[in-house]
Formats: sequence, structure tokens, C-alpha cells
Amino acid sequence: MTRGATAYTLPWWRERARSRLHAGIAAVLPWLIQRALRSDLAGVWGVEEASAPSAGCVIVANHHSWWDGYLAWALARRESRPFAILVDAATLRRYPFFERRGAVDARAVRRAAQRARAGAWLFVFPEGRLGPAGHVAPFARGAGVIARLAEVPIVPMAWRVVVRGGQYPEVYVRRGPALAADAPAERQREAVGALLARIDADLDAASDAERPLVGYAPWHAGQRSTHDRLARWRGWWGA
Repeated sequence: MTRGATAYTLPWWRERARSRLHAGIAAVLPWLIQRALRSDLAGVWGVEEASAPSAGCVIVANHHSWWDGYLAWALARRESRPFAILVDAATLRRYPFFERRGAVDARAVRRAAQRARAGAWLFVFPEGRLGPAGHVAPFARGAGVIARLAEVPIVPMAWRVVVRGGQYPEVYVRRGPALAADAPAERQREAVGALLARIDADLDAASDAERPLVGYAPWHAGQRSTHDRLARWRGWWGA
């Protein structure tokens, strides 16, 4: 900007039109998420290693797939809890309508704490960025700061999105016992890593890749593979 220049603002009518557009997208976003989960995944299966929090909390999870934000929304909805999620500022600039559906700027720590204190399940990905589907990367300290400000527990959660013997990806989730608000970042990472290791061990031990893992309850219905949908007609062309 040159000296003496003033910041450009949109005309009022364009600002109003943009606001209405964002509101419209936010209104259909739950439907779009549900549709994607049902049509593009085989389903979501989970294990609860402890009772679900009945009030607000900070949920820390691994961030290894494109689906993670959708899964966070679906799991909060499954427990009928208000949903919030920490999102980086660059993403919110690209998709500002996310704020109308629970997204909080990662820099707005006090606002995030207010949401958790008010009863929301606030999802945080302490690895800081989307990473490869391997081990859990070091955790940042932000989740603990928010939990202490909100005076709510930290709940570890882990998920794997995998393609096995079916046509569509399967999601397996484990939610662990709550940690104290002052649990250090390394303790949070250990808890999430342990949950993820148990999922991986269950995947490695599975004897039938075309069936969901034994011991995991169905949490969200998805799409059946083509060979499953055609199974009833198999007698027409073979045994």
C-alpha cells in the first residue's frame, strides 16, 4: 500500500451478498458432510475406552487424513454435543463459512476456551498440520493452554482411515479416558499414540479384510462395496 492510501473495503451491497452466501453454504454444510460420510466411506466403527464426557472438553487427536474435520463433526453430533474445532487462520480465510459451523481461529485461544467452557467438544489437532498416516508427531502446547483456561479435561482420541478388502475407506476410532487439564503435551501425545497403536494392532491381527474389525461398534453407516451389493445375484453366474 502506498503512502496516504486507505484500506479498501467492499461496497455494502457486495458485503451483504457475501455474508448471505456464507450463511447459505453454512446452512447446507451439515448435509454435505453427512452425504460425504455416507457415500464416500464404508463406515465408521469405534471403541469407547471410557464414558463420553457429558460436558465441555478439549479433544486431542491425530491429524493424518483429509477426513479428520468431518469425523470430528460427526462424532460430536453422535453424542449430541456442541461442536467446535481449532482451525488455522489461512484455512478460515479461504473458507470463512466454517466459522458459522464451529471453527475457531487457532490464534483465538480465549474464544476457544469459552466454547469448551460453555459445553462444546473442542477438537484440536496438536500436530499442527496434516501429516502422513504413521506415528504421531510432537504435540504443540495449545490444547493444554485452552483446557486450563476453560477448566475442562483433555480427552485423547485416535482414528485410522484405511482401505482394506472393500471398495471404500473404513474408519476406526478409539476414544480414551480423560486426562487432567494440566496434562503436558507429551502426555497427551503418548495417550493418542497408544490408542493409535491399538487400532493398528487390531488391523494387523484381522483375519478377514472384507469384514469390519471385531470389537468395534458401528458409529456411522457408509457405502457398501459393489461386490457386496451384487452378492444376492451371485447365484446367477456362479456359486
